[in-house]
Amino acid sequence: MPMPTLLCLAFASGVAAALAGRSELRVSPRPALLTRTAGAYGLFAGLVLVPITIYFYVFHGDWFLLYLIDVRRVPSAVALVGFILEVLIGAGGFAAGAALVRGQRERVATGLAIAACAGALAVVVAGRDRLSVVGSYAQFQGGFGLEPYGSGTLLSGTIVMTLILGLGVAYLLFRLHAGGRRG
Repeated sequence: MPMPTLLCLAFASGVAAALAGRSELRVSPRPALLTRTAGAYGLFAGLVLVPITIYFYVFHGDWFLLYLIDVRRVPSAVALVGFILEVLIGAGGFAAGAALVRGQRERVATGLAIAACAGALAVVVAGRDRLSVVGSYAQFQGGFGLEPYGSGTLLSGTIVMTLILGLGVAYLLFRLHAGGRRG
């Protein structure tokens, strides 16, 4: 998964978490980002989303950044800021979703989550030429030594990380929804 795709999915998962936790968000007088639902989303972002991003950045960095930047030239502090930004984008999605839920506009929130998922898919479609080959920044810029996407470890890593992300989101949404029905 390239970085823009993960950023779109972070936003979408934040909105979806707000929708799943609507029972608490509607009745709680607390600010949305101080609710238990927001805490659960924060744990998901910190324990699932960011580690997946770190995996792609560390092991397939140039591909992850769509060969736009040479990963070797990115200072680690800038990468850390990027990981924090990803969490903030997810929190922004949660805050937007919570505001829509509290305003009784759940269909708009659902549309927003769907649009963010469509954006994640659009990145893959728009960047298919860059994503279809694997190599370093220098190899991509020079047009030499590139391997097809399915020939190395990147394909299996993408499958595993996509499964982890999908299961993590599904579990989060299930727990938030089920917890709201009990409470």
